[in-house]
Amino acid sequence: MSFFALLLAFLAEQVRPLPRSNAVHEAARAACRWAGHALDAGSRGYAVLGWLLVVVVPTLAIWLIGSLAWSVHPVFSLVFHVVVLWFTLGFRQFSHHFTEIQFALARGDVTLARSHLQEWLRASGGNVSVETMTVPEICRTAIEEGVVASHRNVYGVLFWYALLPGPSGAVLYKLAGIARQEWGDRTDAFGEVARRAFHLLDWIPARMTAVGFAIVGNFEDALYGWRQRASSWDDPQRGVVVESAAGALGVRLAPVSGKWQPPVEPVDPDLVGPVQPASAASEFTAAAEAPDEPARLPDPATLHAAVGLLWRAVVLWMALLLLLSLVSWAS
Repeated sequence: MSFFALLLAFLAEQVRPLPRSNAVHEAARAACRWAGHALDAGSRGYAVLGWLLVVVVPTLAIWLIGSLAWSVHPVFSLVFHVVVLWFTLGFRQFSHHFTEIQFALARGDVTLARSHLQEWLRASGGNVSVETMTVPEICRTAIEEGVVASHRNVYGVLFWYALLPGPSGAVLYKLAGIARQEWGDRTDAFGEVARRAFHLLDWIPARMTAVGFAIVGNFEDALYGWRQRASSWDDPQRGVVVESAAGALGVRLAPVSGKWQPPVEPVDPDLVGPVQPASAASEFTAAAEAPDEPARLPDPATLHAAVGLLWRAVVLWMALLLLLSLVSWAS
């Protein structure tokens, strides 16, 4: 049933995408803000309690409702799965931004592409100006935001949905991500707990996403980006996803701030440590460019290739879930 519920949820999202600002997600954010204020006693224990209240308690409630729906009739359970997945998956919540940027660049309208990118970054919580970005920088930022959004709104949700009973895994991952968004910038115990909890929940999914990109893209380059460059990011989890996607596409994702330039002459890699560029547009810092690698900046054609990469990865994990479902039915 998991495969059919997921397939129906994807179809429902294509027909009627869930708005980014919807009542369910806003309620979850409001609960995080309430817990962050009401339990803000300067103690890590209260921060853990707040995280449990806004993440674990709703997850257990969803598991209980799903169990009751299954006991009544499998059809009710299937409908419940589809509804929960519709609220937790979010492929169309960001894909239209990606498509609009791609179309704008295809028409040569860089100003419009910058406008769409600025709107996307603001919707995702960023406040970075894109007015001076060149076309490669626009493409680089769009690809980075797109692969991270696809991981956190699709692949990570799929992993936990397949792992935990019912739709409780999808809810757990989604609520942990919302808690991280609401508390992640805080420097107190709430910020630490939210970041640490999401890091633990996202550790395996991030690497599964990287494996998926490697299988459906350039395998060797994807693994190289994952193993050699991801650790140089401030957040290695994000680095794993972005660098594996960049390798699968055969490009290097340069920092947004400033114009990226390849090395003028070969330099011994053993004498060059990782460079930490100051990039205001990226949430984390990318690794230094290896001097012995071909330097290919992303271009508008790469955006089209990135869309294909994301969809092929979705098909891959859907096929894997179908195989698991068939094995379960056969046993």
